[in-house]
Amino acid sequence: MQCAVLPVDGKPFPPIILIFEGVMDLQPYLIYWSIGAAFFAAEALWPSRPLQYRRVIVYDLVSLGLYNLFFLVAVFLTSQLAVPNYVPDRMQGLPFAMKLLVFILLVDCSAYWLHRIWHMAWLWPLHRWHHAPVYMYWLAGVRASLPQVVMAGLPFMIWLPLLRPVPAWFFPLYSVFLIVTNNWMHMNTTWRSSWLEWVLVTPRYHHVHHGTTPDCYERNFGVVFSMWDRLFGTYANPEERPSNFPFGIRESVHPVRLVLGL
Repeated sequence: MQCAVLPVDGKPFPPIILIFEGVMDLQPYLIYWSIGAAFFAAEALWPSRPLQYRRVIVYDLVSLGLYNLFFLVAVFLTSQLAVPNYVPDRMQGLPFAMKLLVFILLVDCSAYWLHRIWHMAWLWPLHRWHHAPVYMYWLAGVRASLPQVVMAGLPFMIWLPLLRPVPAWFFPLYSVFLIVTNNWMHMNTTWRSSWLEWVLVTPRYHHVHHGTTPDCYERNFGVVFSMWDRLFGTYANPEERPSNFPFGIRESVHPVRLVLGL
């Protein structure tokens, strides 16, 4: 049986209020697909390679659903970690913008090394689903096995004490930041940006990493900033790669094993 939603004065909410509340519940989806629509538009205007979306979109939508499920599991597991508040009181008193800069740099450097570890033989199975697509576009980057999603959240949890006290607005904005950066680096666009690649990972910079040969997938591990590849000797110049090198993995693995990271 349905019940009317009543405010404190006993009068029912007008329909417009209920519609607004429903829209607010959908806000994360509206934000995600608004970003996706902008990326779709960029790919339509400046495509790097021909791609028939109808052939891949269903698989990637399923992958997105699995990612959301895995993310909930990862949040539950990582939230059980008892990370001590190791930050001195003096640092907690610094301006939040300064702490945020340190936090982002440390998280990104940790993500770089975590990414390199995933490419070692003993952890490669949990990461290879991400490399399985033989095409690149913004939604292809959502493929991630359950172990990978769990491990990917560790740098955030480990360095989060640096931000304390954390303002409430940080978490939704950081979520949008993660969505934009992950989807952006996989975009199917022709944009050439050598000057920006001195600082940031761009689509063509990251596309090199998805190549099928060691001179590709053992290079350009950066997530947000490209400087880690330059500092630690894993940089590959996209200008020195052919424009049509193949994407994907050379292994034949059962889809269930790919998804589970086995």
